[in-house]
Amino acid sequence: MVAEYERRRFTTDEFNRMAEAGIFASDERVELVEGHLVSYAPPQGPLHAGALWNFPEVIRTGLGGRAVLWSQLPVIISDTCELEPDLSILSHREPGYIKALPRLADVRAVVEIADSSIASDRRRRLPVYAAAGIPEYWLVGVRQERIQIYRDPRGPEYASYRLALRGDTISFQAFPDVAFSVDELLG
Repeated sequence: MVAEYERRRFTTDEFNRMAEAGIFASDERVELVEGHLVSYAPPQGPLHAGALWNFPEVIRTGLGGRAVLWSQLPVIISDTCELEPDLSILSHREPGYIKALPRLADVRAVVEIADSSIASDRRRRLPVYAAAGIPEYWLVGVRQERIQIYRDPRGPEYASYRLALRGDTISFQAFPDVAFSVDELLG
């Protein structure tokens, strides 16, 4: 018989104090998901790395400074959830993000770029982003050369879905006047 244990949940404040105290190795990638520490270290092959470089470049040029691009950096989603999306599209705020991490209210959209982890990102990240109320989630399948666009969060799901392929143009809901070609985004 296996004894049942009560799991201890952490807050984002506790999580950040652990990081500051050096509990995690400098090369360890850890997120706080619904109060639980989650270690992840997906390999970044050339497709993922190339897309992670190209996407912000194209978006930054298109948006022309209308948003802050935050790449693989922490975003506080709730008191028990701090994630590091591949790319977060944030609102400008004063005095910026130098003294405080972005919070849910700052997030316009998140983009996750996946080489081999697309099914895992859809299964694990989509419900967290939707439940938190992230207005838009783009899941980029670099190997499949497609972008899944989820909008209008409703509980742990999104009410709206669109699949964008090469040859299509897409826009962020927060910036409908700025169109991006899927070809340009995927490189």
